[in-house]
Amino acid sequence: MAGSRVITPEQKDIPVGVGALTGTKEHPLTSKDIRKTVSHRSTSPNAEHADSNGSAFDRVIDAFQAHGLIVDVKSGGRACAQAPGHSVADRSVAVTATAGQVLIHSHSDPTPDVLAAVGLAHADLFDNPKGVTYDYADGRRVHRSPAKTFRQSGNTKGRSLFRVENLSAHPDATVYVAEGEKDVLALEAVGAVAVCSAGGAGKAHLFDWTPLRGRTVVVVADADKPGYMHAAGVAAQLSEVAESVRVVQARTGKDAADHIAAGHSIAEFVAAPMESVTAESVAVSPGGRLLKVVRGSEVKTKRLEWVIPDWVPAGALTLLAGREGLGKSTIAASLCAQITRGTLEGSLYGQPRNVLYVHSEDARDYTVTPRLQAAGADLDRVLFVDVATETSECAPLVLPLDTAALEQIIAANEVAFVVLDAAASAMASNLRGNDNNDVRAYLEPISQLAARQNCAVLGLVHFGKRDGTDTGKLILGSLAWSQVARSVLSMAKDDETGNLVVSNTKANLASHIRSMEAVIESVSVTTDDGDAEVGVLRWLGESHRNAVELLGGDDDVDGDDRSEAEAWLEDFLTEQGSAAAKEVKAEARKQGIAERTVKRAAKKLGVVYSTSGFPRTTHWALPAQSGQPGRTQPTHGPTGPTGPTGPDQHKHDGPTGSNPQSGHAHESGPTDNAPTLQLITVDAATEPACPVCGRAHDDLALDSAALCNSCRTSGKYLTSCAVCGRDLPPRFGFDRHHACRTMGAAS
Repeated sequence: MAGSRVITPEQKDIPVGVGALTGTKEHPLTSKDIRKTVSHRSTSPNAEHADSNGSAFDRVIDAFQAHGLIVDVKSGGRACAQAPGHSVADRSVAVTATAGQVLIHSHSDPTPDVLAAVGLAHADLFDNPKGVTYDYADGRRVHRSPAKTFRQSGNTKGRSLFRVENLSAHPDATVYVAEGEKDVLALEAVGAVAVCSAGGAGKAHLFDWTPLRGRTVVVVADADKPGYMHAAGVAAQLSEVAESVRVVQARTGKDAADHIAAGHSIAEFVAAPMESVTAESVAVSPGGRLLKVVRGSEVKTKRLEWVIPDWVPAGALTLLAGREGLGKSTIAASLCAQITRGTLEGSLYGQPRNVLYVHSEDARDYTVTPRLQAAGADLDRVLFVDVATETSECAPLVLPLDTAALEQIIAANEVAFVVLDAAASAMASNLRGNDNNDVRAYLEPISQLAARQNCAVLGLVHFGKRDGTDTGKLILGSLAWSQVARSVLSMAKDDETGNLVVSNTKANLASHIRSMEAVIESVSVTTDDGDAEVGVLRWLGESHRNAVELLGGDDDVDGDDRSEAEAWLEDFLTEQGSAAAKEVKAEARKQGIAERTVKRAAKKLGVVYSTSGFPRTTHWALPAQSGQPGRTQPTHGPTGPTGPTGPDQHKHDGPTGSNPQSGHAHESGPTDNAPTLQLITVDAATEPACPVCGRAHDDLALDSAALCNSCRTSGKYLTSCAVCGRDLPPRFGFDRHHACRTMGAAS
């Protein structure tokens, strides 16, 4: 064939390269000729990074030669080679050099099999085995790895097309618009003028197409539906710019690079079946945004997974709402700890996973990490994020500004659970938490991130001071907070028992309303500079109470009704001396007094609550009445609205000293400026003791099902439930399941 040179295995002295030169019998190509031509063609930014073995084209040709195969090197950086296992007449492997890499296509056998037969890996097809970098005229840089992962740097907000700077040198040439940079370089390798937008399909509206004004344009679509959609979007962008636009596709393979790799010319593109992309499925808005129709039959349906059944759906945003100082962060730490150990009931049970904790109010070293440590978290699976800027190494995360980078971290570390503590703290300063549009601009990208990565995001939000049963309205700020979230968990304190009640007050996706009760206790943890007291959550099991009941006020009850309720309750308790809570409520109902009204009256009167016996029974008494059954610890009257928190309840960045790091824990005495929390009344005959070592619990709030801190620290956990005999979760802090404990208390 004229213009070609046959290189056989015997010609070891002639290295193979890419050249616009051809050899003849009288004047054969020399090694210097070929190397010089290869160097001339490798003018991309990647040439400087090529390894010592030369270009990828050299590497491929040498590999075929080394396996005794014949190679025909042609002009223009193309070659045909004998396929492994085929006759010497075979030339079924096409090799094409482009800037930064080489394209291979086998017409006889699967291309990956051919590469493996000659000892080549996919990385060997790049001049630089680490990949190729595409430089844009406006400063954008796109790096493509051999594994087809992409990373952008430089001017990532630029609007220039790739290779747009070449258009002025070819004012009359047809311009080919491909989907990716690899396709553009493949087209250039055969003499075409080509451009593309960055980011692949669906991004055409973000770029400046005016340099193609008045040009004849051929759009090369990738041969799949997203490719046709993208081509339609590009054609729409050019409809008022270019002289003419037509859409084609590869004769062989999926894209322009496959077409060129197979040895076809630009004249051999075939018309794309754009009738599949009609006005019914694609439209372009005046701003250039491409609207695409997806039919319901094309949607791949999925089963909803629950990280916590009926509470926290996977791949969605959940809010945990409550009044300040109740212990939302302690609950979040408990959930994180269980996820890192694989002990959380739900879709992640038995699968220890990574969690990402974004905090802005509590100090990481004094509070957040000790709290996670106290909850039993595997700290190797707990991730924090620091933001480095020109002025700080620990700047706060700002969303949605940092959403894309945050998603990269979540994906790279396979994060299953993200906590935003507090959710509003990561909001960009130009967004307002009480503005519906601003809140949606903040939360919707987070929800979309959660869906893409199939991770659960838990945002902690505050209730305001007012009472009510509509928890969406109770959340500080816009209603959009609860509208965007797929689930809202509300927590409130039961003044009778001192327990926390957590309920799914927005449960659109859940099968039912689910409530759990819990207490927060103080435990000692060892920090790097000594022991510290930290609040830790202890779940008590399912509850018939609902947080909505506890949050509801008496706005629908007038002052006279409240006064009558107070008068009745005072008379009733004066006559009874001390009465069981159930009895009080039952008698109130007989008088036509609602439960929440009588509880309001109890607050006004300063009723004292106490608990005793097993199962525990709550008693009400007037402050002057002191008779209580059993050995009773100090109790308290019902608290009013949340007031100033104590020295360790508030969010702070300083050391805690000997004070507990969470002011929510049960303590033996009051904390300055904080309401005294109720301790459980116990009978002297049932002194709680650790079921493993038998030692009495120092904290009377613990029951006899709980392991002591010493046994937990030393790893002396039980493996089977003392009630049902089934296996307990690993590192479980009790001798029975929560459900078994609840049944035991009710029996």
